[in-house]
Amino acid sequence: MDFFYSERMNEKEKWKVIYVSSRQEKKVLERLQKLRITCFLPLTKKLRQWSDRKKWVEFPLFNGYLFVKPNALQRDKILEDHCVVAYVRYNGGDAIVQDKEIDTIKSILESGYSLETINKPDDFEVGNQVIVKEGPLKGSVVDIIRRNSQEYFLVSFDTLGQSIKVELPYHVFEIYNK
Repeated sequence: MDFFYSERMNEKEKWKVIYVSSRQEKKVLERLQKLRITCFLPLTKKLRQWSDRKKWVEFPLFNGYLFVKPNALQRDKILEDHCVVAYVRYNGGDAIVQDKEIDTIKSILESGYSLETINKPDDFEVGNQVIVKEGPLKGSVVDIIRRNSQEYFLVSFDTLGQSIKVELPYHVFEIYNK
């Protein structure tokens, strides 16, 4: 396990999360570090098999995400990078990640424990049957009809002889194995 973290702290700055283009996390990290922006990219190692060899490869723990701690002047500068898609938003503003959550991730990575995220949006495809793990549909087996956004899918389930469609976030799904 490893992580990249550039030091430059200011108590007024808050950790935020940015979406980045697919497989561009490390490159964006390097460019932002050159701009002296505090960044954190948790990485985990996975053994990959090729036809002729095996190799340990570092992957972002959270695909498509990078933690940043910009000051007011750097916030918009980050969005100028061609591989930065947007800030993760929550309640009409940038989503804030608490320092203790970042510290917890760092601590786990430093401990050497084997890590992997449970679900990511790309784990699910149109036509999959999934079980809903939480919310009012908990325990229901639903069919994924289409992907509506980065994190939400339109699913369908039958009740009383009628098919009902509802949009749900991917993190409430678990692959259904008959």
